[in-house]
Amino acid sequence: MTIDTSIRKLALAMSCVVVAGAAGLAHSHGNEARYVDILGWKKDRITRVFATNETHFEGMKYRASYPGQAKTLEGEGCVIGDLLAFDVDDKYVFDVDETIELAITYAAEYTAPFVVGWDKSGGSGQGLVEVTPPAPDGTEFRTVKVKLDRARFAGQGVQGADFAIGITKLSQGVATGSVAICDVKVERSNTYKPPTDFGTFQLTVKDANTGSLVPARIGLYDASGRAPLASDKSLMLQRYADDLRMLTVNERSFWPSQNRAAFYVDSNYEGKVPVGTYELVASRGPEFKVYRGTVEIKKNQASKVTISLNRYLDMPKEGWWSGDSHIHVTRDDVGDQNIWGFVAAEDVHVGNLLEMGNIANVYFKQPASAWGKASRFERDGHFLVSGQESPRAAFMGHTVHFNIPKPYHLKTDEYFQYGKVFEEFQKAGGISGFAHLGWSARGGSSARVIRGINLLAPLGLVDFIEVLQGGRIVTEGWYRLLDLGIRVNPAAGTDWPYTDFPGTVRFYVNVNGPLNLDAWFDSFAKGHVFVTNGPMLNFTINGKGMGEELRVKKGTKLDIAALARLNPDVDSLDRLELVVVGDVAETRSAGGKDRVELKKQIVADKSMWIAVRAYGGRQDASNMTVAHTAPIYVVVDDEPAWDAKELPSIVAELRGQLQELLTEPYETPITGNEPWETRQLLPQQWLLQQPLLRPAVNKADAAYQKLLDQWGTFNSKTAAAGSP
Repeated sequence: MTIDTSIRKLALAMSCVVVAGAAGLAHSHGNEARYVDILGWKKDRITRVFATNETHFEGMKYRASYPGQAKTLEGEGCVIGDLLAFDVDDKYVFDVDETIELAITYAAEYTAPFVVGWDKSGGSGQGLVEVTPPAPDGTEFRTVKVKLDRARFAGQGVQGADFAIGITKLSQGVATGSVAICDVKVERSNTYKPPTDFGTFQLTVKDANTGSLVPARIGLYDASGRAPLASDKSLMLQRYADDLRMLTVNERSFWPSQNRAAFYVDSNYEGKVPVGTYELVASRGPEFKVYRGTVEIKKNQASKVTISLNRYLDMPKEGWWSGDSHIHVTRDDVGDQNIWGFVAAEDVHVGNLLEMGNIANVYFKQPASAWGKASRFERDGHFLVSGQESPRAAFMGHTVHFNIPKPYHLKTDEYFQYGKVFEEFQKAGGISGFAHLGWSARGGSSARVIRGINLLAPLGLVDFIEVLQGGRIVTEGWYRLLDLGIRVNPAAGTDWPYTDFPGTVRFYVNVNGPLNLDAWFDSFAKGHVFVTNGPMLNFTINGKGMGEELRVKKGTKLDIAALARLNPDVDSLDRLELVVVGDVAETRSAGGKDRVELKKQIVADKSMWIAVRAYGGRQDASNMTVAHTAPIYVVVDDEPAWDAKELPSIVAELRGQLQELLTEPYETPITGNEPWETRQLLPQQWLLQQPLLRPAVNKADAAYQKLLDQWGTFNSKTAAAGSP
């Protein structure tokens, strides 16, 4: 038997294991939305071992884990899984900075190449090393020794883990094998000498313009890059069910230091710190300049620092107020000051906290007795408000709903009836849309408009799509709808804790005055919005702004004015583009400056949608600096602002995909929506509920036909007008 065959057989056996639940887990906030299952396996110096799908160690990717298990192999007690996390006894080692050696014994026949990740001092705060087992030679067990450089072991991983072992190779988010770990010995080098001399670090953060105390994100690093653990005067943060005070700033979040461990403060902070000279960093979102300085901590003395953060721009003064469409935290109290501080420290004015459902469960719950306006908490112009992400099946798309009077989670046997939720919330004055870019290759098909959008957008039920998320802007699905004359607004959401800190991407809504949450939601629904992770945009045509309609006669001159500005602390500004019906009609280079204007006059020879977008210097496909406005809709002689040339082919494409919805099988492999509890339920229910979608498909198909008929009417008029 080859190693690959053995691993596949073992993985198959594991996939049949029923998850035992969450007994013994340290749940601080709500139910655990990660797969975390404690395994009954004890070793010297290791207090807990658990199978998981997420470690929070750099390079160990989120995955659709199969259940792990403790199993006897060749007479040895082993733990098996594709991702295993280990919590080392704090009495043996905690918060150090030294090399720690792991002697990992594994069952050779059942172990594929793996990586070891760990909680590390300095830099990103995380370490990673790859291990490739030699080819099988009949040896049942092998031991490999792995040195973990600058190990910290302060419990910064999932559920307090210190290190993790996981499969290297993933296919569509699923591990292609497993590891069978039969022993782990943890050995310190004992080179770390705990500090004996301390001083007190006292910090106050203010807005330099107003003098007001403000929350902020803070970094404090000694000469080696090591960050002292934050004291209990910092904000307690939620990462799934973890409560912790420090987080790693990922590469998509601007940060001026190569050291990435950070904590959050609600304007004031105090902590006991070893003596020495420290790098001090503070940030508060893209409208503020970053602070970077040093502070000297002296023995038995208090070092007091006041940071006054200067603004680069004041968007609220211009009538623009930021929001994040997609934040997941469990909120027990409406006025949770830690959650508020986390959001406000990034200067997000409207944090939409989404209760999240799948076909089997609900996570990140909001206060049950406080929905609608009762769910709103405001302090210093920064709001928290409850919403929901549900229904949420990757095959049909994840839906997001704001400004709703109460949650509406579909029952298991009706879970794919998305229209029920959208119609209910539309009647109640809610705002509904789709998360995660609106464009997907789920189900083995080529990339396409998400199925749920295709089903509901022609009925006028889709208000927005999160086109900016995770360092990417994806416009293919959104542009198709705009080309059909279907007006859908852009939104941006971080999807914390799955992706980025709140506010890393955001959307700005214009209310032309002080922030009023009802006015903010109303203005967003009307399309007065742009999305960004840095550049700030202004855009008008003949005095009309984003989301507005400009009705003119053919031949009217259109005066276009656009402006992009970008805080140099975030990134350099590269260019500003004018987009007309999906095509770039004009580009202006920033020429090394932090602002660029575009002024252009065109003639309205046909109806069209027009938008602008800006790019920064960072232009990696999965990590770019970008902003995009909602369109201005130019309606010429009453013809809708569509792409008259492409409309028939787009309609044919979407109608064909609608019909496929009635026959196509559910996606495989199932990688999203907590697959450890939905992997069997989703395809089973899809088969049962698929026939029930026919009325909805017919309704959407009829709407597309009506759109095609309307196009035909205008096309005939155009043809007749051009006849001799």
